Amino acid sequence: MPGIGQAGDETISNARYLEFKDIVPQWFEKLGNLLHENDSEIVEDILRKLYPEINSYHNCVLGEAYGFESSYFHSESNRCQKCSNLSGNFSYYIRVYDKTKIAETIDNFTKHWNEKHRYSLMMKDS
Repeated sequence: MPGIGQAGDETISNARYLEFKDIVPQWFEKLGNLLHENDSEIVEDILRKLYPEINSYHNCVLGEAYGFESSYFHSESNRCQKCSNLSGNFSYYIRVYDKTKIAETIDNFTKHWNEKHRYSLMMKDS
C-alpha cells in the first residue's frame, strides 16, 4: 500500500480488513434490519425513516464513516468522488428498495474504504 512503508508503523500496515460494521456500526444495524425484514409494512416503515437520514450529509453512511462531520462534503480538496458516488447509490437503492443493489453497495463501499481511506483515518485516530 503506498505510503504505509514510509510511515514506518507495522501495526497500521498489518491492520485487519475493516468490515462494514466496523466502519459504520449504526448504518450496519439499520441496513441489516432493512435487508433481513420480510414484512412489507415494517419494510415501508423502515424505508420512511431511513430515506431522510441517508440523504443528510451529516447522518448518511459517509457521514458516519467520517465521524458525523459534514466537512468531508463541503471541502472540495478532501472530497472523494467514489465515496460521493457510493453515498448516492445508497440513497437511490433505498428509495427504489433494491435489496441486491443495497448489499452490493455495502460491499463496494467497504472495499473502497479499506483501499483508500482506512489508513488515513487510522493515522488521524492515533
